[in-house]
Amino acid sequence: MEQYSIIFTLYFLILTQYMPHIDTSRPTFRPTRLVSYSLPQKRQFKKALGFNEDVYLNFTELTDKYKYPTEVHTVTTDDGYILNVFRILPKCSDGGKPYPVFMLHGIFDTADMWIATGTRTGLGYVLASNCYDVWAGNHRGNFYSRRHVKLDPNQDPEYWNFTFDEHGYFDIPAMIDYVLRATGHTKLFYMGHSQGTTDYFVMNSLRPEYNDKVRVGIMIAPVAWMRHFNNPLALIAAQHYEAIKAFIDNAGLNEIFGREHIVHHVVEFVCELEARLCEVLLSLATGYKSGTIPLKDLSVAMSHVFSGTSIKNIAHFAQLVLSKNFQRYNEGIEGNIKRYGTRKPPQYDVTRVSSPVVLISGQSDSLSSLKDVDILVSKLPNLVENYVVPRSYWSHHNHIWGSNAPELVYSKVLDYLNKYKD
Repeated sequence: MEQYSIIFTLYFLILTQYMPHIDTSRPTFRPTRLVSYSLPQKRQFKKALGFNEDVYLNFTELTDKYKYPTEVHTVTTDDGYILNVFRILPKCSDGGKPYPVFMLHGIFDTADMWIATGTRTGLGYVLASNCYDVWAGNHRGNFYSRRHVKLDPNQDPEYWNFTFDEHGYFDIPAMIDYVLRATGHTKLFYMGHSQGTTDYFVMNSLRPEYNDKVRVGIMIAPVAWMRHFNNPLALIAAQHYEAIKAFIDNAGLNEIFGREHIVHHVVEFVCELEARLCEVLLSLATGYKSGTIPLKDLSVAMSHVFSGTSIKNIAHFAQLVLSKNFQRYNEGIEGNIKRYGTRKPPQYDVTRVSSPVVLISGQSDSLSSLKDVDILVSKLPNLVENYVVPRSYWSHHNHIWGSNAPELVYSKVLDYLNKYKD
């Protein structure tokens, strides 16, 4: 979940409630499915409490349950991170070689977000049912992509030395190249939500050659500039992020909100046992309006978030809030000179994002405000449409979990995919 509006205040929560990742819970990887992340006693306990099993089933268990053939693919980045990409095979044929769609989630999510709410509103399922070859990526550091060729995320702090800058520069290019090789296509469709859009703008700003590998980029709840970010508590915490981060670094913590951390389990249990509390959390975080996502779907979807990222990644977003610029990570004067050759971090040049881009935004989205989207609109050179969903209550997660998302968002998505096939 893209909790930009509370992530800074939740720094304090992690100081008192942090739990280390339990390495034995890491899933075993197989060609077509994964075992559950839940330890057996956890799963039995949840069953005894009457949990909806979709709360604890992982990606391939969910797709197996709903009869969508799925594969698990492993991609290694140029800097050694090992990522898992899930492929949902098309459920039909349009008469030719199916077109690949690459999907990327937000900051605390995994690929689960595209299927968690079931076959009607899970966009991954919808695309596969419409004959598309769906590839759902996972950022480095999240539950499904928590490996490296040399570094141990449980032992080596260097593993966590990344932000969305590395996601855009290393992760997405590696996954895109893999998908194109596997499918034999020269271009694919890109679909991102929240930080998945941030990463796209980073990639094409720093590596503009990747524009030519995308038919059209569909950016759902786009996040780049955070100039109008106005959550009071988060702004106060952001102003002190350097002190907070220094304290956390000195405590030896590098990962935040991992799937085996206490925050994930608290949210999972609270949302299952009293889903209306989830509505309160989501409202504080994103501008969500109560009652606009079915409680059953919300409880399942929220149980799949908080799946891990780096402390540094959170700090990078704090820097965007304070600088009011869309810029690379500020390493300090000496660090900037060493890394970038300049005293200040360079700004991402989104005028280099030359691929066709569709923006899809919500009027009540406090994480992706319309004013900040307008800044992006003014700079993108090949903007096809800036679509604002015509509902005043529409916020960050209505796009992907809302009961009327198929009519208000997915129909728009499918129209553009069909338009850019050739």
